Amino acid sequence: MGKEYKINKNGTDKILSMYWFVLLTLIAGGVFAMVYVFYGAPYDIREVESALLVEKIADCISERGTIDSEFFAADSGELNANIGEDFIKKCFLNFEVEKGYTENEIQYFYEVEFYTIKNTEASILSFNGGNTNLREDCFIKKENDKEYTSLAKCTQNGLYALDSEGNQYLIKILSAIDKSEKNVK
Repeated sequence: MGKEYKINKNGTDKILSMYWFVLLTLIAGGVFAMVYVFYGAPYDIREVESALLVEKIADCISERGTIDSEFFAADSGELNANIGEDFIKKCFLNFEVEKGYTENEIQYFYEVEFYTIKNTEASILSFNGGNTNLREDCFIKKENDKEYTSLAKCTQNGLYALDSEGNQYLIKILSAIDKSEKNVK
């Protein structure tokens, strides 16, 4: 037969291990880049917070479609104009924000308006709370412009409810959450 040649595998192992190292580095770099892109920016949950605030206010005002009796004056049966003063305490709303926000700057706004079904143009009772400057952010036209991402996120919703005598009301609730210092980058 012919001569047998022995192949020296030491050189190929070194070249193969270099390619293996480069491949592992690329994979690790790709995983790191994906994780950084996904978790690099904070979650902006202001819209969810705003929607939850509207739901909490709606639940406080109306339970099973009937307006709570505390919203009516005991002597006249009309809507109580002073309900806005104790609304936060009555509804157990907690607006404390975590550290890192500007001191003494309120990060929320809510507005509640009552209308009769017969006249939905003029409200018969209206009250609000929080930072009233945030209300204007809700009505600025937003069309996916990056410059508007630092505005407050707003939610507006309405519900129909009855009083104890069967009178029908439309209740509109507007809420705004700012918190843009930590949520927008």
